[in-house]
Amino acid sequence: MPATRTLDRARLARLMERELATFVAENPRSHSLHERAKASLLEGVPMNWMVKWAGSFPLFVESAGGAHFTDVDGHDYVDFCLGDTGAMAGHSPAPTVAAVERQLRRGITLMLPIEDAIAAGDELRRRFGLRYWQFTITATDANRFSLRLARHISGRSKV
Repeated sequence: MPATRTLDRARLARLMERELATFVAENPRSHSLHERAKASLLEGVPMNWMVKWAGSFPLFVESAGGAHFTDVDGHDYVDFCLGDTGAMAGHSPAPTVAAVERQLRRGITLMLPIEDAIAAGDELRRRFGLRYWQFTITATDANRFSLRLARHISGRSKV
């Protein structure tokens, strides 16, 4: 029978300490931005799940394209997390950037419909077979819309 080996926890702690020190040394701008962020952002991050970063601070991103991002310290990474939109088409796909830029020049935060909304609704109806569509920009808007719709359908003021 092979001898049982135990994990050298003291060595593991030394290695972890060394890796954390290397991370701090190689990411001075991210570290500085995180310290600055603590003045106005809870725990120095814009979203609460970022508090669980593996190191002592998160990397701050300078730019992203395709499946890569570059942090503010100039390190390039393959982004295995991607996030919701990036996972579908990568970061900043050129056709999307061009379309957004065109719309930005036409106007944003409009409180009235534009003709493009009809094209989007028609395409969604064609693809998914549901007759009617409406759009939201955020999850909060989607929840608010769902509650309004439920009140309308049920005839009740509270859901």
